[in-house]
Amino acid sequence: MNPKLRLAMNDWVEFDEERHQIVGFTEIGVHLRSETGARQIILTQVLLADASFRAAVNPPPLEGPEAIADPPAILAGLPEALRDKALRLEEHLLEATTGYRSGDPLAALEGEPHEAYHPDKPLDARITAKAAELGLEPRSVWRYLDQWRDTGLWALVDKRKARIRNPLAKLDPRVIQAIRDQAAHEKLSSSSTITGAFYRRTLNRFRDEHGASQEQFPNKDAFRRAVDLLLDRRPSDPAYQRASAANQPDRPFGNVIATRPGEVVMMDSTPLDVMAYDAETDSTGRVELTVALDLATRSILAWRLTPESTKAVDIGLLLMDVMTPELMRPGWADVLHYRTLSIPYERIVESDERLEAAAARPVIYPECILFDHGKAYKSDVVKRFCRKYRIDMQDARKLKPTDKPQVERLFKTINGQFTEHVAGYKGFNVAHRGRDAEARAKWSINELEEFFAEYVIAVYQRKRHGGLFLRGFPEMRVSPNEAYAMSMGSAGYVDCPNDPTMYYELLPIEDRKIHPYGVEIGHLYYKADILYRYRGSASPYPNGLWPIRLDPRNPLHAYFHDPADARWHILRWTHALDEHQAFTDITLREAKRLAAQRGSAPDDQKAIAQALYELQNRADDKSSWTKADRKRQTRDTHRAQAQRQDAARATPPADEGSGLHAIPDHSEADELDLSTIEGAEVWTFEPPIEESA
Repeated sequence: MNPKLRLAMNDWVEFDEERHQIVGFTEIGVHLRSETGARQIILTQVLLADASFRAAVNPPPLEGPEAIADPPAILAGLPEALRDKALRLEEHLLEATTGYRSGDPLAALEGEPHEAYHPDKPLDARITAKAAELGLEPRSVWRYLDQWRDTGLWALVDKRKARIRNPLAKLDPRVIQAIRDQAAHEKLSSSSTITGAFYRRTLNRFRDEHGASQEQFPNKDAFRRAVDLLLDRRPSDPAYQRASAANQPDRPFGNVIATRPGEVVMMDSTPLDVMAYDAETDSTGRVELTVALDLATRSILAWRLTPESTKAVDIGLLLMDVMTPELMRPGWADVLHYRTLSIPYERIVESDERLEAAAARPVIYPECILFDHGKAYKSDVVKRFCRKYRIDMQDARKLKPTDKPQVERLFKTINGQFTEHVAGYKGFNVAHRGRDAEARAKWSINELEEFFAEYVIAVYQRKRHGGLFLRGFPEMRVSPNEAYAMSMGSAGYVDCPNDPTMYYELLPIEDRKIHPYGVEIGHLYYKADILYRYRGSASPYPNGLWPIRLDPRNPLHAYFHDPADARWHILRWTHALDEHQAFTDITLREAKRLAAQRGSAPDDQKAIAQALYELQNRADDKSSWTKADRKRQTRDTHRAQAQRQDAARATPPADEGSGLHAIPDHSEADELDLSTIEGAEVWTFEPPIEESA
């Protein structure tokens, strides 16, 4: 609480992320009216102690009957003829007082000083001579001289032609306030015409709040002119523009400053303005892009493209991607390799061998992540990961994109440098969308992800950034890779964790008891030989339950951590058939719904397996596909591929050690001597010899 703060009637304050005007007081409370017209009474102590309370900026000027002039600003905008007239009059005053038109004896013109204005003569005589020359009375020249000495050139300007006017001077201040309040009330509403619905609603507000008549309200033409002057975004502007402007704070923007890599990493998701095409289902779908941006170097550390929406498991695995090198792709130029960065490559590779095959993208250990209020970002998976690796979490305010403007600006950069050049570009809203956007789509989500990876490595990370500059030389712009190399020179390199079991730790946890038949998760039963050892026993964890990991992108399997040897084991769905393809939790919910419609119990494994089998069989019959079937098939295919790629980076579960190996394991005592291998015979084609005649 600030003891020096004084609350007064009609003052504006900000509380609960909204502007309010003080319209009254009670013995222990304050009566507030918000910009949208809502009224409330709140205890004074509660208001001042609230973290969101602060004194707000009063409404902008142009409300009073008079406007205060700024002479230098007016002089700069005067017509040339009027300004030249004032300058000539100033030259006459200089000649009358100094004897020279320029006022400087060193810059005297030919014939100066004239006899009538010689400095040796009394000032009265010189003023009288100048008045006769100009055809004025001496007292007028004296008045010009006094004003000129006080206010400078502005005193010699014809005020009748340089007067500034307040176009709202004759407008009732109550009307001005009603326009502002109604505009704030409709900031998230659909667009409306100024002289139509907005005029009617503002008039009704004016009547209700002040009990005034319509005669005191301006006509539609004057009302439209007042709206143009008062509002930055008019009610007739597109709704998305007004909603975006409403998110801007009513105070100067602040800056989140980071001086070393990883100090602040911003994460956000946005719909990608490209339609993805799935050749298997012959359909198109929307794609969502999630990125992690390092604030100090503006480097894109990691990214994920997902169908429809981003899940909590995607955010958790994105954090793993931040600390994992991006591998070089076949066909990429050597200039895109990690060793091309201006850093001590050999020394860093000694600590992390993964960088030998990495692309030129920084690998950073984040200290703090800044994200929005999305449900996926605040999941237990993300919190658990950040707690383990000592990463601070900071969430931006709800619906305040200005809290993380760098990543919001990044999306605009991606749109201009990448998205609009890809087949299937659809614009960022329907007003910018062409008629054949879906027909032009030709790339799958996996292909778009490969294109985006090449764009990041080959273009974005190497292109000079407008917000990055060389320390001490603000005119010299640098690229994110160059900023990373400079930051590493001052802050050093921090080795990133390389835990092969990180994938399992990032999966959602389901606490369960181990029964003789296995464990039950979402009415599905999972079992493995390892569970037989712990059936019916209490776990060593505080709640007495066993933590089971489950990847929602593939519920066919679950994972169990054996506390005896710290190894991971795979649990399989008891009723999974060999014919079952990988599916997501969304498809599983659809299968359960179909089974429930047939009267089956929620835990009827056979009924769920049969419904799931029929859903996947329906995907084989393209003639029976609906739009929902196409979306489901595309989503399941992509997310299953992503799950396999993430699982491939982790240590294989102990239960998968019995399969065939592409490369046999040899002990040191049984080394293979290549010199003892005899080469196979090579057959050489010899054409038949033609017999001579």
